[in-house]
Amino acid sequence: MSKMSRNEQCRCESSKKYKNCCIREDEKNKQISVFSEFSAVPDPRDNRGKRYKLIDLLVMVIYGILNGYDDFENLAYFLKKNQPYFKNLLLIDKTPSHDCLSDLFAVINPDKFMEIFVKWITAIVEMKSGMIVSIDGKAVRSARDKINGGKTPYVLSAFLSEIGLSIGQVAVSDKSNEITAIPDLLKLLDVRGCYITIDAMGTQETIARKIVGSGGHYVLKVKKNQRKLMGNIKSYFDENAASASAICFEDSDIEKKHGREEYREYYVSHCCGCIEDKKKWDTVNAIGMVLVYKWVGDAVEVTEHYYVMDEKISVSLFARATRSHWNIECGLHWRLDVIMNEDGSRSRKGNSISNLSAVRKLVYNIVKLDGSFGKVSFEKKLTNYRYDFEKIENLIFKVIPTLKF
Repeated sequence: MSKMSRNEQCRCESSKKYKNCCIREDEKNKQISVFSEFSAVPDPRDNRGKRYKLIDLLVMVIYGILNGYDDFENLAYFLKKNQPYFKNLLLIDKTPSHDCLSDLFAVINPDKFMEIFVKWITAIVEMKSGMIVSIDGKAVRSARDKINGGKTPYVLSAFLSEIGLSIGQVAVSDKSNEITAIPDLLKLLDVRGCYITIDAMGTQETIARKIVGSGGHYVLKVKKNQRKLMGNIKSYFDENAASASAICFEDSDIEKKHGREEYREYYVSHCCGCIEDKKKWDTVNAIGMVLVYKWVGDAVEVTEHYYVMDEKISVSLFARATRSHWNIECGLHWRLDVIMNEDGSRSRKGNSISNLSAVRKLVYNIVKLDGSFGKVSFEKKLTNYRYDFEKIENLIFKVIPTLKF
């Protein structure tokens, strides 16, 4: 379609000139096209009486989260206090009520919303072979519902650890756990050539096979939930770590942080004959051990960590994967809780927990990728956005469209 001149008769056949009719709507749609993928999210609302487009509501919720509001009641109040701004930005008659936001996010299909989220972030960040994807679960504690047995909802997330971006999530069902949710999360993602790291909860032979079957690789931690496997690996390294030529070794520099010193030793062996139940662990082709030395004052504490891998990886890749896994805790989960107050969110109606968690991760990603402030912390970026709508407009309408990683 050719570009319409401002003085042409508007295409809507209103007999008005384009500049006096639909030009504002077209300009608005061009601006929010940065979230155009989310227009494909099925809208469950009845078209009769529908006052707001779903994508307009998404933009308003993003503004609210950037300004520090963690539930629909306070978010709706924030929108109302700034009603003239949003009426002009989105060409709406009034801002939505608490019930409007709550009811919508309760009924949006979280699986469909996450499919679009994954499509959106992978359009920005190309998944490349060799990337490390960390998977871990997180509770949303204040959303515990006393009516339904006081259960604390969990959300399982996938995280590009070395880049620091959220790439997908699934809610952990009340009737399941992280073990059954991990395959659902893997179905969402293209993990071909990537290295998946999961804590001991995910160290299950079925999950290991699922990762390999998806074209990915794994570095899985082994703890007492796989007592026999852990015993096999521990015995092997106890007997051979000091002398075996088949064991690769690397150590770290001494790190000083939080009043203590830490030092790590990494060991990898491609000899897996120590595993007694090799039929069960048929995808394992390497085993690893990490020794962590911590000094606090004059005291030293040594902890041992054991791993299985499907590929005969180098010790440097093993060190990189095991170290980067914890970025999901301090890089994503800590920021969601402490800075974005996800743990304080009480929205629990229907699918609200999953959908709001997804929007927070969307906000987390765009803030993380915004380099317009230079090298400043995540929290300082949020401070720059809060109560300065020009900076949010710049983020949404200028920064995001140019993002490519």
